[in-house]
Amino acid sequence: MLPADPRTLGATVTDGGTNFAIWSNAADAIELCLFNEVNGALVETRFAMSHRNGPIWHGYLAGVRPGQRYGYRVYGPWAPERGVRFNAAKLLIDPYTHVLDGQLSHVPEIYGHSALDATGDGDLSVRDDRDSASFVPYSVVSDHRVREVNRPLVPWAKTIIYEAHVQGITAKNSSIDENERGTYKGLGHPSTIAHLKSLGVTALELLPVAASVTEPAIYSRGRKNYWGYNSIAFSALNNDYACTDDPIKELQDSIDHLHNAGIEVILDVVYNHTAEGGVGGPTLSYKGIDNKAYYRNDGHGNYVDVTGCGNTFAASNPHSVRQIIDSLRWWIEVVGVDGFRFDLATALYTSSSAFNSSLMSAIEADSVLRNFKMIAEPWDMTRYALGDFPHPWREWNDAYRDSVRQ
Repeated sequence: MLPADPRTLGATVTDGGTNFAIWSNAADAIELCLFNEVNGALVETRFAMSHRNGPIWHGYLAGVRPGQRYGYRVYGPWAPERGVRFNAAKLLIDPYTHVLDGQLSHVPEIYGHSALDATGDGDLSVRDDRDSASFVPYSVVSDHRVREVNRPLVPWAKTIIYEAHVQGITAKNSSIDENERGTYKGLGHPSTIAHLKSLGVTALELLPVAASVTEPAIYSRGRKNYWGYNSIAFSALNNDYACTDDPIKELQDSIDHLHNAGIEVILDVVYNHTAEGGVGGPTLSYKGIDNKAYYRNDGHGNYVDVTGCGNTFAASNPHSVRQIIDSLRWWIEVVGVDGFRFDLATALYTSSSAFNSSLMSAIEADSVLRNFKMIAEPWDMTRYALGDFPHPWREWNDAYRDSVRQ
């Protein structure tokens, strides 16, 4: 591999190929793995990422175009008692990918430790050598660029928000073709828009649309996580909500239709934890890229879990702040949304107040993000911080909500 431009993380398409760059401070080596069909079989080709600028590993491959499936294998020590969980047998999702291909299989091979079953039961101290590539989603090279978006720009004082699930809002709408119900395309259907307009709604707030998976314990009971609060890639769309082969374009088009009707779109985003769960959870991305850097640890191999979901994303670390800012910018500038509702927002900082949070400061300092609607869910499992968020933030007020319901 030739050197790439290390300033942009993820897979970036150029005229002649694709730049790849990934952040890992503690890895010993990283391989980029391309997957292509040859005679009906999926063949993996590995490339050593030998170029490094500090914690950023990078490489350029000529001829790689949008649609290429890939993943990473990251090499390093296995010392779970210190929170170090490198395992190159596990294919890892690119944290910056915008497209995923394939579904997660709930099998023992997806765990970094020696697991006996699909829930991960086994020996947490022993590294598992089984290859996970056949059982996890592949990252996909894509090339959706920043676009011009004509926004309604509804002021806060006139904003009326309608919260909805992408599938649920149109699942029973007989005015929509059956294959388009419960999809991104259905959001922009004239009947959906007419219903929202009849209610006086000025903003549609979508429950999480980022790629997510069902928790192993829930899957083992024959259930599915419908709500989407279990992300595996912060900036990739959930393919289950698409009726076309391009979920990004599908959602962009519906957002444009909603905008033309004077309705903004707000996303519920989950940056506080990931689907990798606790220390006994699967190794799908961050846990294998640089576990101690991406998750809050107690120094003894355990996670600091303030989310109730097994882990807490280390959103205050500089590289995590960068990733979240890049993700928010992508949703706004490429997809075209108008704001965000942050799930368990207090889990995103370790300081005593949102006023001195590195992430909140970065959002307010960003010349693009500070102009859009930012809503905090001002609590987590350990604290309640209603009224603590600085301008330009607004907050969900559960006390007011409960009073109205009573």
